[in-house]
Amino acid sequence: MISLSSTLLALPRSLAFTLYPFRYKSTSYGLFSTTDNNEGMILQQRTDMLRTNSKLSLAPMMEYTDRHFRHLVRLLSPKTLLYTEMVAANAIAHERDNALTSSESDNKSLVDTNFDPSYILRFLGQGHNPEGASVLQLGGSDRDQLYLAAQTVYEFNQMQQKQLQQQNDNKQTPIYCDYSAINLNCGCPSPKVAGKGCFGAALMQEPDLVRRLTSSMYNGSQGTMPITVKCRIGTDEGYTFNQKEYLSRSEEDEYQNLKRFVEVVASDSIVTDFQIHARIAVLGKNYSPADNRKVPPLRYNHVRRLAEEYPELNISLNGGVDTLTAVKRELDECGSLDGVMVGRGYAANPWSFAMADEILYGNDSSTSRPKNRLEVLEAYGKHADYEEETYDPTRIRRFMTKAISHLFAGEPNAKRYRILLDEYAGIPKKLERERKQNPNAIQADQPPISELIMNAATTHLSEEVLYRSPEESYEKMLWDEEQAERKKNVVGTVIMNGAAQDDSNSTKTLVQEWQSSRKEETRLDISA
Repeated sequence: MISLSSTLLALPRSLAFTLYPFRYKSTSYGLFSTTDNNEGMILQQRTDMLRTNSKLSLAPMMEYTDRHFRHLVRLLSPKTLLYTEMVAANAIAHERDNALTSSESDNKSLVDTNFDPSYILRFLGQGHNPEGASVLQLGGSDRDQLYLAAQTVYEFNQMQQKQLQQQNDNKQTPIYCDYSAINLNCGCPSPKVAGKGCFGAALMQEPDLVRRLTSSMYNGSQGTMPITVKCRIGTDEGYTFNQKEYLSRSEEDEYQNLKRFVEVVASDSIVTDFQIHARIAVLGKNYSPADNRKVPPLRYNHVRRLAEEYPELNISLNGGVDTLTAVKRELDECGSLDGVMVGRGYAANPWSFAMADEILYGNDSSTSRPKNRLEVLEAYGKHADYEEETYDPTRIRRFMTKAISHLFAGEPNAKRYRILLDEYAGIPKKLERERKQNPNAIQADQPPISELIMNAATTHLSEEVLYRSPEESYEKMLWDEEQAERKKNVVGTVIMNGAAQDDSNSTKTLVQEWQSSRKEETRLDISA
């Protein structure tokens, strides 16, 4: 008997997608009958949310894109597609097994099982407000574990809905787990992941396995979750990477390998969304993740070409795009691209993306969003207070302050703000140590974290900075970028021609402006 997956692989791409739209379901790991109406409706709603919020995505970053930073980004942009940190599927599967084993019932589902959900929520939990368009990224290469991880997400979503309907008392751990999609990490080049873990970017070398893994994730979610894949344009499989040899290799062969990977993964029409980092992953030597973000050259042309050749797929570009203006430029230059993913640039200066909805979607800025960074901190303070009332401040406060530490990046006295914020982050652990050393001592009441956050900002930052609107900040950013480009051109002119030998007034004026600007920047850095 010829399998449906074999049929799909044999068909031309456009015909395969036409004949077999992405609606399948199974109770094991094979292909199967279509979903029922309710599951299909949920899947369509989530797919629509995914597609209508894909122009700008927050890239998944370990130790950065936790629920606190995602909450900050959501305050700045209701449209940005949020990604979690990568969560190991085996960790979720392990905690799930512990929860079911500790239960007195024989349930094979977490729904209606009496257990403490806080252990699993360490990996899956969202903030106490709806996150909107958001994606959970999983890491793993075991079909069973990925199936169970997706099933856990599905069941936690059911438990969340049940909790909301019953309006349970505050003593019960609140469950917030309502993701728009689940993503499989096929792009992380870390030796711990791609080497010993045999997943991440190493999975690009096994596209058939990736297809089976994503099918398992889809089945585990009972056909209610879109499954997406984040990958690279390839790996250094088959040769020892160095710049000279890499640049001498065929770019066409590299593209065809990427194309085959995407075709195989998408062949059963479960995965139709790909987020592609436009560099290869160097796995053959001990390259750090930082090296893999910088050393292999970017080849945007591969991602653009893929988007143009496969309009039925949703393709997002990742890698080297760090500003809102760069995001807009990439989308304008390649109309076939569905989105751009930004990581380090967002983490380093989140406020610089506060106009993303207006610039990319044309949304009206007169919404209920915070109108300046002081209002952002006020709103974020409510989140922080809720978190500390619900969870242990000694464990989570530093994560909460880290999320807002770069909100004033580039502003005068931003460093002093960060230092004071860091001091406030350490208070709970300091008090805990003092209690252990002297249990009978009476400790003074501490102000809520929201008050401390506001104090850190108002103590060191000017009213002009605190009250500057997103529109004003964006205009300033454009001016700064223009000046930076001018400086770059001046430096190039000086290097090419030699400033001492160039008597043109225009070049001398540009050099003088550049030197004055550098002195001013140095002064601000010292004052900060």
